[in-house]
Amino acid sequence: MKCSVRTAWITAAIVAAPAFAQMEGPQPPDGPMIGLQRSNDRQEERLLRAFDLNHDGKVTHDEMNRTIGARFAAATNHAPGMALSQFTALHLAEFRQHAANTFRRLDWDGNGRLSLAEYAAPQRVRFMTLDEGGAAAVSCAQKQQPARGTSRRSSYGRSNYSLAGFCFDNDLNRDGTVSRSELDAAVGKRFAAAAGGASFITPAQYTSSEEERFTAANARTFQRLDRDNDGALTIQEFATTPLRLFARLDRNKDRMLTADEIQPRSRYRSDARRLDD
Repeated sequence: MKCSVRTAWITAAIVAAPAFAQMEGPQPPDGPMIGLQRSNDRQEERLLRAFDLNHDGKVTHDEMNRTIGARFAAATNHAPGMALSQFTALHLAEFRQHAANTFRRLDWDGNGRLSLAEYAAPQRVRFMTLDEGGAAAVSCAQKQQPARGTSRRSSYGRSNYSLAGFCFDNDLNRDGTVSRSELDAAVGKRFAAAAGGASFITPAQYTSSEEERFTAANARTFQRLDRDNDGALTIQEFATTPLRLFARLDRNKDRMLTADEIQPRSRYRSDARRLDD
């Protein structure tokens, strides 16, 4: 990243902060629902909302730099480095709203608490989608294929709850395979920890449990971005993910993203086929 990104750029870009929050850190975990939900927003809509400061339907490299600079400056109070606590705080409000919404989706009978069956059901569905050969076990070495109608990478280049994430959560003996019994044991262990020994999870317990996982995910992302391992992110380190995305999407290298570059290629090809018919 060039030094053109400056923390002084903090004016109009602040309005893009909520949409931009998805890009420089991990998305809020879904708990047992993770990987099963999709945003109704199209990728180009989210990216334009985050970075198209003059609302002309395009994202320039300058607009992206200004947005990054604004968000960094706001989070650090214009300091040159971002601490882990500041990095995590960027996502906290949307995480808590996300956790509340997820709890309501999981609470199938609407009684205001989660049973083990409600908590475990979506993870079992996730297991079945990954168990392609019906072997009653998921190999952590397989290459995950995108769901039909979706791009291989979602949420701005980040795989939506990847196979690696599933195995990290559920491969208890770290042998490279998740069996059905192992999944049930892992989910049961998380449920028991969240419920504190009770037979159900309250909304407060669910949010607290998921916040622990979310904080850990932020710490891992922070460590990955902190290339010099000094415990603080420079603006260059903070900007790594969105600027890599920009470079990947800018297919004609004109330092400007247009709608056809932003939208997923699979949908672009599908749209083109429909026009040909």
